[in-house]
Amino acid sequence: MSDPTTQSGALSGLGIISSLVSGMGEADAGKQQQAGYDYNAQVDLNNMSNDMVANEQKYSALVGKQATAYAASGVDITRGSPLLMMAATAGRGGRQAEEIYQSGTEASTLEEYYGKVAAWKGQVAGIGTFLSGMSKSVQGYLSATGYTGGGSSGIDSTFNASSGMGGMGTVFAP
Repeated sequence: MSDPTTQSGALSGLGIISSLVSGMGEADAGKQQQAGYDYNAQVDLNNMSNDMVANEQKYSALVGKQATAYAASGVDITRGSPLLMMAATAGRGGRQAEEIYQSGTEASTLEEYYGKVAAWKGQVAGIGTFLSGMSKSVQGYLSATGYTGGGSSGIDSTFNASSGMGGMGTVFAP
């Protein structure tokens, strides 16, 4: 038959190992969430790229239609109002492309940030789970072995000396 203290120690050790594994699982879950957010960030960037290409094609086609219409009417498209109209249309396309770019990069950056937060929360939760489990295991062990605390290590008496300087009051005297 084994000693109760040995059994308590073994169970305490198993509890600590269990809390370590649980904590690692929570940290890994945070990393998995981060991977999901990183994937979403990449999707946002890909969508932004596709939208920018579509915007460029749309405005290029629009400027081409304007040029064709002016040319078909016999208007010189290399100067004057027709050229200014086509330049203004191209400018609107450029502004819209900039808005698409800003929106896409902001969405991607936000997803990456959420991923970092998720990974950090997973790590913190994992550490908390481990420390909580370790504390409970140690408390269980101390309770099972009958430890009640108390006693003095001698440190208390050193710092509670009447000089108020940890028993070293005369070291600083002139």
